[in-house]
Amino acid sequence: MTKLLIIGQAPGRAPGVVLGGRCGARLAALAGIPLDEFLERTDRMNLLDHWPGKAGKGDAFVSQFDAREMAAAMMPMLSGRTVVLLGNGVSGAFCMRGSAFTWTIALDAKAVAWSPHPSGISRWWNDQRNVARAASFWSKTFEHL
Repeated sequence: MTKLLIIGQAPGRAPGVVLGGRCGARLAALAGIPLDEFLERTDRMNLLDHWPGKAGKGDAFVSQFDAREMAAAMMPMLSGRTVVLLGNGVSGAFCMRGSAFTWTIALDAKAVAWSPHPSGISRWWNDQRNVARAASFWSKTFEHL
């Protein structure tokens, strides 16, 4: 069985398991499963291999050109996989725009969608309708794996 591949932006300040902290816990809760099951049922990687530093309320990000180069280098890993891209920066690096939570066939993947980044920085998460929409997406995604 091929696991869901989730691609995030970058590691946190303290290196560790990709999505093994608060962001992963939020995604697991949205999916209705414990964090350890979430980690077991997914492959996770980041577009960047290091924490890029702080910028405003959130973390910095590389230039759009650099992000696209990094995404291009990851393309072979997406082949035939079900992939979720986390956040606007990552979805933009893969040239995936459009509505969040919409599955499409692209990038040589079996299916790909993007989700708002699960960090608490985004005000998007303050709207309970958005949280309900995210929970529906993540729980259905794990039902179909």
